[in-house]
Amino acid sequence: MKSIFKGLLLFVTLALFFSLVVHAEKNEQEQGKSDEGTLVYHVKYDYDAISKFLGISLDEYDKYWKKGLSIADMAKKQGVSRHDVVGYFYDFHYKEMQKWRVEGPMTEKDYFHLVFRLSDEIDEFIDRNPNR
Repeated sequence: MKSIFKGLLLFVTLALFFSLVVHAEKNEQEQGKSDEGTLVYHVKYDYDAISKFLGISLDEYDKYWKKGLSIADMAKKQGVSRHDVVGYFYDFHYKEMQKWRVEGPMTEKDYFHLVFRLSDEIDEFIDRNPNR
């Protein structure tokens, strides 16, 4: 009975080890594609451009950020409407997605799925600040 238990324990240990190795290899993927072949859309924001849009310097932006203000809070403080802030980010993402479509990694299906989720993601992004 002990030998069966030892054999089973060895088998489970080896199975877990090799499954972790396979998972690690799958994580080394092409930029823009997940291991299921779906698009991973990730952009880098230009905070200097965002601060200029808000009518403040990058130093002011950093000070507000460290105080816990979100982009939406900064905009309100500067008299910029939420509608204009959301529009700024829609325009930014539209331009980025068009680049991705021209370069090839984004299909029409990917584009449709991203646009569908974009409103919630923009709202979450402009209301977020981990310093609160």
